[in-house]
Amino acid sequence: MINILYIQPYASHVGGVDTVLLQLVQGLDKTKYKPFVVLPGHSPYVEKYEAAGATVLFSVLAVFGKPTDPMYFARNFVNLFRSIRSIRQIASKYNIDLIHSHKMELIGGNIVGKLMGIPTLQTVHELPRKPLFAYKFVGYLNHCFNDKVIVLCDRSKTMFKWGKQHSSKLIKIYNGIHVEQLAVHNKTVHPLKKELDLKDQDKIIITVARLSPMKGIEYLLKAAHLTKKTDPSLKYIIVGDVAFDSDLHYKDSLMSLADELELDNVFFLGLRRDIPELLSQADLFVLPSVYDIFPTVILEAMAASLPIVATDVGGVPEMVTTDIGKLVPAKNGEAIADAITEIFSKENKDELGMNSRKRLMRSFTREHYIKSTVQVYDTLLQNKPISNGSTIVHDQ
Repeated sequence: MINILYIQPYASHVGGVDTVLLQLVQGLDKTKYKPFVVLPGHSPYVEKYEAAGATVLFSVLAVFGKPTDPMYFARNFVNLFRSIRSIRQIASKYNIDLIHSHKMELIGGNIVGKLMGIPTLQTVHELPRKPLFAYKFVGYLNHCFNDKVIVLCDRSKTMFKWGKQHSSKLIKIYNGIHVEQLAVHNKTVHPLKKELDLKDQDKIIITVARLSPMKGIEYLLKAAHLTKKTDPSLKYIIVGDVAFDSDLHYKDSLMSLADELELDNVFFLGLRRDIPELLSQADLFVLPSVYDIFPTVILEAMAASLPIVATDVGGVPEMVTTDIGKLVPAKNGEAIADAITEIFSKENKDELGMNSRKRLMRSFTREHYIKSTVQVYDTLLQNKPISNGSTIVHDQ
C-alpha cells in the first residue's frame, strides 16, 4: 500500500481547493493508495474526506501568500518550524511514501519531503498577479522544494520563468469532475420556474459562484439591467453565498446594486445543495469572473449540456471554446449582455450545449484527472523521468 499525504492549508466551507482535492481522494484506487489529508482545522469537508476513505489529520500550517495583517509573515515563519515538526511526525507515524501539497503559498510539507527523502509535488491553484516578482519568488521555492509542480493552465507557467530560465519540473493537468453524479436531468421539468413564479417561456441564465469580488457578479447585474430592456424573458439566477466574513460587504453591495437597478429579473438563491438539478433547468451558464484559475463549476455546466458565456481569465479559454459558447473581456457588463443576446439568437444554441458535454467527456472527467495525477505519483515513486509539461499529461 502506498501512503500519500495531502496537505490543504485552508479550512474551507464553500468549494475551492477542497472540491478538487476531494475528487482526487474519492477516485483513488484504495487497493493501491491510502490517502491522508492534513488540514489546519475542522471544516464541512472533513466528513467528506473520511467518507472517501481518507484519514484526516490536523496540523499548524505555514502559508506565504498575500499578507493579511502586519504580523502575517512573522507569524508564518514561526508556524513554518512548527509545521515542519508536526508534518515530520505525521510522515514518520504513518509511513508516508509521497507528499502532495496544494496551493503554491503552502510551505512545509515539501521541506519535510526533502529532509526525509520522500518524493514531493505541489499543485499550484494560482495565477500570476501583481507584484509579479513575489509570485515568481514563491514559484521558485516551489521549484526548489518539490520534485514536480502541477499547474492547471498555461497562464500559471509565467510564475515559473525567471529571466530566460524555465522550471523543468512543470506538469499541466486539468482538473476533472465525476460525471455520473452530474447526469443531465429532464429539461422539460421546471420546478425552479414554479418556485420563482416564472413563465414557461422565460429563459433561465444561471451563475453558480461564491459571492466574492473575484467572481465579478456586479458585471452580471449590469448585463441583466441591459438585457431587461431588450428581452424581458431573460431571467438571471445567482446561486451562492459568501465564504468568508470579509466578503459580507461585497454581498451587501450586490444587493444594493440590484435594488438600485430595479432588477426584478434577477434572483439570488443563496447557498444550495441541488446544483446539478438547478443547472439542468437552465438555458445558459454565465461566469463573469474578474479572476479565476480553473473554475470547476464550468465543468458542471458542461455536464448539464449548457452553452457557456465566461470571461477570458485564467484557464477559462482552455475550457470554453467557440463551439460551446463565447469568451468576453473581464469587468465588462455590456460585453456579457451582448454575448448572452448572441447565444440566444443562434439557431445552433442546442448544438452548443451538446458540444459542451462532449468536450467535458473528452478532456475534463475525474478519470482523466486521476489517471494523469497517478501517473506522476508512479513515476516519482519509481524515480522515472517525467514530461516537463510541454503537453498535457492526460492527453498524451
